[in-house]
Amino acid sequence: MILFDRRGKNKKVYRRLHSFATVKTHDGSELLAETLSDCELFVCFGKLESSSVATLKDFVDRGGSVAIFSTNPESNLNHFLSFYGIRIEEGSVVRAVYHEGFNHPKHALIQNGIVQPFDAKDEQYHPHNAKDTSTSMAFVYPNGTTLSVESPSFTLLSSGSTGYPVDCPVAAAWEATAGSGRLIVVGSADIFADEWLEREDNSKICDIFFNFLLHQGIKFDPSLGRCDFEEKECVPDIASLSNLIKPCFQEIEPLPQDYTTLLCDDQFGLTMDHIPKVIGLYKTLNVPYEPLSLIEPHFNCPHPPLRMATHAPRMPTPLTPELELMDLDDCFTDIRTRLVRLAEKTGDDLAHYVQEAGWILGVDGGCHEDDEEKAKHVLHAVAKMILQSQMHSNESR
Repeated sequence: MILFDRRGKNKKVYRRLHSFATVKTHDGSELLAETLSDCELFVCFGKLESSSVATLKDFVDRGGSVAIFSTNPESNLNHFLSFYGIRIEEGSVVRAVYHEGFNHPKHALIQNGIVQPFDAKDEQYHPHNAKDTSTSMAFVYPNGTTLSVESPSFTLLSSGSTGYPVDCPVAAAWEATAGSGRLIVVGSADIFADEWLEREDNSKICDIFFNFLLHQGIKFDPSLGRCDFEEKECVPDIASLSNLIKPCFQEIEPLPQDYTTLLCDDQFGLTMDHIPKVIGLYKTLNVPYEPLSLIEPHFNCPHPPLRMATHAPRMPTPLTPELELMDLDDCFTDIRTRLVRLAEKTGDDLAHYVQEAGWILGVDGGCHEDDEEKAKHVLHAVAKMILQSQMHSNESR
């Protein structure tokens, strides 16, 4: 049985798992040992309760599998992942290359991001019978972040060369050496969402991940994967490079492919060979050889010198700017905070409180002259809005 977290927009993944296994939904509340007693796999999207960390760790130690898809590096989730050498980092993965059909920079299309080879019995996971899976599969990584992966865990996917940060882990796995416990962590909660599951090879990667977690013919060999990933932030030695770069280029001069040829150490140096010739010019020019004397500069003053005034000048005080006074709290605070402040200010006059609350919510009290009639009109309009909202939410379900 699979315990599936339904907090995300992952109805298609839910139907995929439901087609070959029994799936039970979870609302994101506290995990109990009784809930996981009959489960083989727990799928989590988002946060994790602090009381569920020990329960979930015992579940993995007993041979269970866990799949975590999250962008938020919250403390409870990272505390659980720290037992396996994985950590969700802050920040975002953005694409550095434009691709048609992907408008937002955080929707990164990664074409060379599969870094962990796998052994599969089904040939459908190897497109065109390619031997190198890192170049044969492309996937979309939307609204994701990077991971920090240490042994004994190993990296499955990276941000590749078209994402920034360049070549950083975005998906990692852990497998128990003595038991059957397995763990997969992806730094994006939307990678298998309904909008992105059918894009590129996301659906094939989804099948590979869940078949690995359910022990259905997919195996990873960490010894064959890569571990030499780039630093998250690469900063060059700007001070030394600025002293070595050639300062002048012609527009018609083509730039070389290898930028290191622009840095030349042999063009910089200090020699004393011409000092005797320079000293010999003193005798040729009939100039005495002595240290140069300081020439005191003389500056012409454009204005006459200042004199003390008999009476101190009267400096008029500038007028205050005629600006409209505005309550910035009413302009920038949210509706809930303004309602709380209104409740603290208002006394026992209920009709006045209802009218002011309606003005904050954008509900007009009508053309009634009586304050009680205006308050009743506001309450009627708010109740009508709540009823319509509940009807729309029931229809969407």
